[in-house]
Amino acid sequence: MHTFPSRRFALATSALAIMSLPALAALPQAPGYIDDSTAVPAAKTRILPPMFEQTLTSTRFLVGADNPLATVAEASDFHKTSNYTQTVEYMKKLAAASNGAIKLTWMPEKSAEGYDMMLAVASTSADKSPEGLKKSGKPTVLVEAEIHPGEANGKDAMFMLLRDMTTGKKPLASILDKVNILFIPTVNVDGDMRTSAYGRINQNGPDITGWRVNGQNLNLNRDFTKLDSAEIRNVAWVFNQYDLSFFADTHSTDGAMYPYDSSYCNNGEGWSPAATRWMDTVMQPHVYKEVQSYGHQIHECISLNDNKDLTQGYYPYRTDLARFSNQYGDIRSVPSVLIEQHALHPYKTQVLGNYVMLKAMFESVGNNAGSLKTAIAADRSKALSDDKVTLTWKPGTPKKVQFTGGAYTYEMSPITGQKTIKWTNKPKTMTVPVTANDVPDLTVTRPAEYIVPVQWSDVIKRLRAHGIQMKTLDKPTPVEVTLYRMDNVKLAGGFEPDRAAKNQIPGYEGHLLVSGDAKPVKRLQTFPAGSVVIDARQPLGVLAMNLLEPTSPDSFWSWGFFNSILVAAEEPEEYVMEPMARQMLAQDPKLKAEFQHKLKTDKAFARDAGARLQWFYQHTPFYDANAYLYPIGRVEKK
Repeated sequence: MHTFPSRRFALATSALAIMSLPALAALPQAPGYIDDSTAVPAAKTRILPPMFEQTLTSTRFLVGADNPLATVAEASDFHKTSNYTQTVEYMKKLAAASNGAIKLTWMPEKSAEGYDMMLAVASTSADKSPEGLKKSGKPTVLVEAEIHPGEANGKDAMFMLLRDMTTGKKPLASILDKVNILFIPTVNVDGDMRTSAYGRINQNGPDITGWRVNGQNLNLNRDFTKLDSAEIRNVAWVFNQYDLSFFADTHSTDGAMYPYDSSYCNNGEGWSPAATRWMDTVMQPHVYKEVQSYGHQIHECISLNDNKDLTQGYYPYRTDLARFSNQYGDIRSVPSVLIEQHALHPYKTQVLGNYVMLKAMFESVGNNAGSLKTAIAADRSKALSDDKVTLTWKPGTPKKVQFTGGAYTYEMSPITGQKTIKWTNKPKTMTVPVTANDVPDLTVTRPAEYIVPVQWSDVIKRLRAHGIQMKTLDKPTPVEVTLYRMDNVKLAGGFEPDRAAKNQIPGYEGHLLVSGDAKPVKRLQTFPAGSVVIDARQPLGVLAMNLLEPTSPDSFWSWGFFNSILVAAEEPEEYVMEPMARQMLAQDPKLKAEFQHKLKTDKAFARDAGARLQWFYQHTPFYDANAYLYPIGRVEKK
C-alpha cells in the first residue's frame, strides 16, 4: 500500500513494545528465514483492535477443502496463503482444468533472486497472444497481486475468480465472453518466498506471509519510473506488449480503524481525466452497489492525515507520483485503480471483498466497453496534443465529507510518554476534511524533442524498457538545444522524507536523491553517434517528459542518475586564481560591482576565502563548461 513510514511506524512500535523480551528474541534474524509454523504470535493477537461486525453473503463463492481446486486459503479457513511455489502449482492445476481458457507463460526477466515470473492469460480466444487478444475486440484487463507479498488478498481472490470463471457456471463464466484478463499472481517473488509468521505486524491474517521488499531490498511499488528492478521491468513489458484497457493493483492497507473493509481509488484529474470520469460515473455505481450487496462496506482509498485524530480527515491516493503502480498506468493512458483491503479485517473478509470488487470491475469493463474505449481515446489524444503538461499536483481547498471510523479514547503511554489511541469497534460518524491533490502544481511546456547523449546508456536502457519510442543518431550531430545548469543543489529524502530525516540519511530506495534549481542554457551541442532522439509528441510523450524534465520529482535527475555531473573537473590553485582575480577586478568594473554587492549581501560568502576564489574562477573561461550541467537537451519547437 501507499503509506508514510511515520504512520506505519506508530503501530509497529506499539506492537513491539507489548511483546515480551523472549518473544523479541525469537524474531527471525537472517534474510530468507522460513517459518512454516501456523501459530500467530501471541502478542499480535492480543494487541490487534476488535473488528466491526459484518454479515457477509459473499461466502457463497467459497468451496470446501475437499474440492480439488480449493485454494490454500480456503482449505485452511484463511489461516494460510500460498507461497510462490504453491502459487505456480495451483495455477498449473487451474489451467489444466480450464478447458483451454487459461494459458500460463513466463515474463522475460527473472526476479532479483533468480525466480521466473508467471503471467496468466484468461480468454475465450484461442489465440492468446497480444495480437490475438487485440483482434478479439474485447477489452483486456491486467490485475497484479503481491507487489507487497504480505498483502496477499488479491492473489487469493483472483485464484477463486479465475476458477469460477473458467470451471464454474454462468453468470461468472460469462465474464470472459466480454473481457480478456491478464494476471500476475506474484510481482515480488523474492519477498513472497521470504515467509514468516512475523511479516505483517499490523495485519489480521493470514498467519504466515511473505516480506514487503524484494531481494534487493526495494519496495517495488516505488519503482515504476526508475525501473531498477527486473520485476517492474516485467510489468512495464506487459504494458508494452498488450493493448490494455484497465489495470488493477491489489493491496492491503493499515493505519486506523474504520468499518470499510474494501476500498479503491483512481487518479483524479491526473494525466487521464476522461478515464477517471468514466470510472467515477460508470464503474463506481456498479462496483459500490455490488460490493455492498454482499455485506461488504466500501469507500475510496483512505490514508488519515493524523492516525491519532480522525477529525483531521484523510487524503485519497489521487494524482500522485508515477513511481506508484496506478499512477504509472494513468500516465500511460490506461485506466487504473489501486485496491486496498483493510488489513485489520479478517483475512477471509479481505479476500471476499476483493473477489466481489474485482468481479464487479470486470463486469463494468465488459458491459461498457464502448464508452471505456471512447474515454481511453480521449486521454490518448490529450497525451499527444497538450502543449503544457502538468507533472505534479498539490492539495487544494479541503472538502468536507461524512466519514465513519471507530470510536476511540486516549490514554497516557508509559512507553512513549505521550498519549496513545485506543480503538473500539463501535462506529462513529463525523464530518471530516478530504485533502486531495487536485490543483496543478508543476507544469512544463512540451518541447519538440529530447536528446539523450549516448554515454548515459543506463538511462537510455530504462527509457527503452518503458516502451518510449526513439531514434538513434548514426554520426556526431550538432543541435541547438536548451540544457539546464543545476543550481542550489540539495540532497533530498524522497517521497517519504521522515524516515531519512530521523536517520540523517538522504537516500531513498537505493538512490541518493537530488533537487535543485534548473537554469536554462542555450547552446549548439554536438551529440555523439549513438545518442537517442525522443519525439515528445508520441503516445508515451508525457511519460518521457516526466522522466526527463529535471524539475519532475520522478525524473532520472531527481532519482540521482546524473549525480556524477555535480563536480567541476578542474580546480585552480590559489597562487594562480588570486592574482588573476585582481586583474579581473581591475579590468571589469561591472564584475567588481557584482563582487562587492555579493560581499555585502552574503555574509557566509564573505567569510569563506575558498568560495570567493571559486566565484572568480566561475567567471573565467577556464571553468568547466559541463559542471552541474544536466546533459539531456531539449529541442524547442520551431
